[in-house]
Amino acid sequence: MSFCLITPTRGDRPLFKDQYWNIIKSQTVQPDEVIVMDYKPESDKKDLTQRYRRGIEKATANGHEFALLWEDDDWYHPEYIQWYVNKWNENNKPDVLGIDTTYYYHIGVKGYMKMYHPERSSAFCMLIKLPYNGYPPDDDPFFDSYAFKLKNKRRNKKRIQTIPLEEIYAIGIKHNHGMSGGSMHEKVRNYNSDSEWFKRHCLDYEIYNEIAIKIKEQEKLGAIPNVPVTRKGRCKSP
Repeated sequence: MSFCLITPTRGDRPLFKDQYWNIIKSQTVQPDEVIVMDYKPESDKKDLTQRYRRGIEKATANGHEFALLWEDDDWYHPEYIQWYVNKWNENNKPDVLGIDTTYYYHIGVKGYMKMYHPERSSAFCMLIKLPYNGYPPDDDPFFDSYAFKLKNKRRNKKRIQTIPLEEIYAIGIKHNHGMSGGSMHEKVRNYNSDSEWFKRHCLDYEIYNEIAIKIKEQEKLGAIPNVPVTRKGRCKSP
């Protein structure tokens, strides 16, 4: 079994770089290769799908059986890969496997959000069996939504699956550092103000607190734009 991680990035999140590699090194199951799709943007449009597509094509050419999509700014539990690969095997190795619940935490406003979406998965929590075909246009940032739309076709029900998140093995980290691939970094969202939630569920919460402080410092210096994020509403902690 040979597999890899695929990370789309523009190299514009240097504050997360060390943490990105430390998370990978901490995994109880190690990938055979880490494919980082970091190259000069070819347009001023979002190119997340293009980077995923090229990464998947490279992974296929390199002979991997499957790939895990892996963001450079998100947090993954040390047992994330081990847990996910076991689930993929238990579910008869579907072409696409995703997680039906996403947790986000915005390190700027110190708030979290839980999203339940049984018919799809967020890209940073997807496993792709290789070879793979099925992409939206390169400038459409929602590769994940497109992939799971195919699930609605009857013939794909067993080949494209989502599974429940038994524990919080991954958290999407939101911030204002670098170009976002999708959304929820800078838009007004319903973040529940609860830094203790993050402390309970993220083993590296102190590191992200330090990154948040550095982002604020860069905003004050004008090195990165200060984009306000507003909290609206409250919900109970899981």
